[in-house]
Amino acid sequence: MTHSPDLYALVIRLAARENGRLRTTQGDMAHAAFLNILREADPALAQAVHDMDGRKPFTLSPLHGFGHGRNGQLNIQAGQDGWLRVTLLDADLFQAFIHYFLQGGRPIIRLEARTFLVTEILSAPNSHPLAGTDTLEALFHRWETRPFSPDMQQIRLRFRTPTAFSLRDPAVPHRHSHVLPDPPLVFGELAGYWDRLTGHETQEAVRAYAAVHVVVARHKIETHMLQYRRGKQVGFTGDVTFRILDAEHEPLIRHLNRLADLAFFTGVGSKTTMGQGQLARHGRM
Repeated sequence: MTHSPDLYALVIRLAARENGRLRTTQGDMAHAAFLNILREADPALAQAVHDMDGRKPFTLSPLHGFGHGRNGQLNIQAGQDGWLRVTLLDADLFQAFIHYFLQGGRPIIRLEARTFLVTEILSAPNSHPLAGTDTLEALFHRWETRPFSPDMQQIRLRFRTPTAFSLRDPAVPHRHSHVLPDPPLVFGELAGYWDRLTGHETQEAVRAYAAVHVVVARHKIETHMLQYRRGKQVGFTGDVTFRILDAEHEPLIRHLNRLADLAFFTGVGSKTTMGQGQLARHGRM
């Protein structure tokens, strides 16, 4: 683990350069725009990220601030302001990405035929509720050293963009999408991200523990249909309160809280690089 930031959440403020339309589901466009920016800044790194198997070290939000659209289309006016959220789970990736915006001139982000001026990039925790940085080492020790209390047995998360889990049934030859915040899925996936970032091995223990000792105590969620170019995807958004019924396995209770903080940067579920699965712990927003 390192002392420099490993985890970055950036809020990129945008202004539309011209009138036009965009599909209301822009996650695939944002994904392409991100890789194009990375390709200009560091072609070798861009290719390495593109070729990675499994989870990519970044997440992207949909466009915010431009309304919800009608009939699958957003009408955008020149000068209209909005923002896009990007999280980066690697210091080299952050340096390459931010370098693109520091080269001089007025940087732009292109989503298909529409272009947006980048007016500001926010990364400091006090600059925007969804911006910030952290280190894996600090995140680890924060929950190791905090005095244990019953408050740790309740974890409240807000799923901000449509979230779904891609599951495979051994008896069925294809994957299916699950759109409920089941504790073993949420915390099991987060533990998998933690393990890949740190080299620890906690996923199986977390998944087994969450299946027995963690329940959804309250929720207020709804589902949304996303229309990508190659098909549709359903996901859920909203607030979920998880209750840890056990009070004896203190190390695992601490780790679940650590994972809830990690989720601010990693997201959870499928298509997190295309606008899905961004979430944050209550109290962080």
